[in-house]
Amino acid sequence: MRWPIRNQILLPFLAIQSIAIVAIAVTTSWVAVTDVEDRIETQLASVSATLEHATFPLTPTVLNQLRALSGAEFLVVDQNRSVIETTIDSLSRDTTPLSDQSWNRINSKVVRDSNPLSIEGEGYYAGRVTLPSGRGNRHVVILFPQADWHAARWDAMRPPLLIGGVLLVLTILLSIVLSRRLGTRIHRVQSQVARIADGEFEPILPSPVNDELRDLALSVNRMAATLETSLEQVRESERSSLLTQLVGGLAHQFRNAITGARVSVQLHQRRCSLERDEALTVALKQLELTEQQIKALLRVTRGVQRSRVAGDVSTIIEETAALIGPICDHQQIDLQVRTDSVNWEVIDADALRSALLNLVMNAVEATGPHGRIEVETQLVHDELRITVADDGPGFPEEHDIFQTFFSTKQEGIGLGLPLARQAVEDCGGQLTAHRDEDRTIFELRFMSVINVDDETSVPSNCPSEMTTGVG
Repeated sequence: MRWPIRNQILLPFLAIQSIAIVAIAVTTSWVAVTDVEDRIETQLASVSATLEHATFPLTPTVLNQLRALSGAEFLVVDQNRSVIETTIDSLSRDTTPLSDQSWNRINSKVVRDSNPLSIEGEGYYAGRVTLPSGRGNRHVVILFPQADWHAARWDAMRPPLLIGGVLLVLTILLSIVLSRRLGTRIHRVQSQVARIADGEFEPILPSPVNDELRDLALSVNRMAATLETSLEQVRESERSSLLTQLVGGLAHQFRNAITGARVSVQLHQRRCSLERDEALTVALKQLELTEQQIKALLRVTRGVQRSRVAGDVSTIIEETAALIGPICDHQQIDLQVRTDSVNWEVIDADALRSALLNLVMNAVEATGPHGRIEVETQLVHDELRITVADDGPGFPEEHDIFQTFFSTKQEGIGLGLPLARQAVEDCGGQLTAHRDEDRTIFELRFMSVINVDDETSVPSNCPSEMTTGVG
């Protein structure tokens, strides 16, 4: 049998509160009723004592004043119990309303009993006072209406019972509201855990109340974020493994094809005596560079650590511009290269060349025909900065464009920029991207570079300017 936690909290709480409120209300009512009865009895006893020692005549006016003060009715009777004076309007004089049995039941005090006197159809609690001697054998019967006695008792009981009832209702309502709120918050956390089990990791909004349930919700959110990250890493690892195998196979085929193409161009160049043909020279350089990059890619896919060869930054940029120049000429793209000949080298020339080729080719695709691309190097204090800027439409800033497998190209697989960043980091640098007005700017920063002359990490003081315009 299911026993909800809110019922486990609500029912014992309600039981304790109800018992306490009822006990307090009943006790207060009993005390109030006792006080009222004592007050009435004391008041009637005072009236009786006054009458026993009274020296004034008991006229109708005096009797009515006594009735107003005490709330009781009065009968003045003679020795035959005939009415001489009375405050009961419906009772006539010279009548005998009290039988012998009723008379014998009347004591000197007004007491409440279970069998009140009945006069003219009304019930009374009665007491008797004998008038002082010398005034005739007369008696005064004090009659307190049973209905007034009960009304006074009820008036005394009503406030504590009413207050207790209101408090009990408020306690029940408040307990229900609090238990529902608590149950709702617990249900939200339980639903979040169920969604996590189903693969949904959206966090829930924690309650503004700083309590244990809020801590539990925050812990569940952290667990969901950790699980989502772990699952994403597992998926990326699986995709990377599959892609590595695929790229390894394709790279092997491409290397064979490029090697054959390069050999064919070299044979053609020898047979036709065109050793100085610029187009063939660029083609051979491009084929050789592509072959080296594919070999490096094969080493990566096979887990082979390649050796690093340092290279001069200006030379690497010039080689990159020479390789990209024919493509820019074909698409009428204005390629501007401005470098400071700083005589500095990076620790991995192939990695930097690969990163620059990737960034410039991305810029060519982004800017399109008649666009403009700028490649610039600067030395700022001891920091080398290389920027690749284009006037293309840019990238969505809300996404991390360096995230693996993220691509804005329809046919892209999202590996170019992550590999370019990794290549720059392998050279000890950083690669960032941002939009400046209508330009997309990729910036490579190297905090420590190698001097060509003494192989130390001190900056050169003799930079020179070189500008190359292609397009």
